[in-house]
Amino acid sequence: MVDAPIGGGPEAPPSGPRRRTRLARTVTALVIVGALVVVVVQNSQPVTLRFWFITGRVRLIWVIVTCLVIAGAIGYVAGRRGLRGRRGRRRRHRPAD
Repeated sequence: MVDAPIGGGPEAPPSGPRRRTRLARTVTALVIVGALVVVVVQNSQPVTLRFWFITGRVRLIWVIVTCLVIAGAIGYVAGRRGLRGRRGRRRRHRPAD
C-alpha cells in the first residue's frame, strides 16, 4: 500500500490565492483571445496594397500581422545592438589590474 502524501497530492485542487491567480490568468487569456478574434473579424476585408511598383489585393489583417512581425524584428535587432554597445564600453573603461 502507498500512503497519500501529506498536504494533498497533485490532484488536490488549488485553494486560496493560487486559485484566484489561476482564475485571473484564465480570464485575462480569454479576454485577449476574444480581442484578437474581434480584430481579425473586423479587418478581414480585402484592401488594395501598393508598394513601389507592385499592386495587389490582400486582406487587411495580413497587412497588420506582417507590419507587426517586421516591427518586432527591427525592435529586437535594435535592442540587441544597444546591449552589445553598452557591454563593449564597459570593457574598455575598466582600470588595468
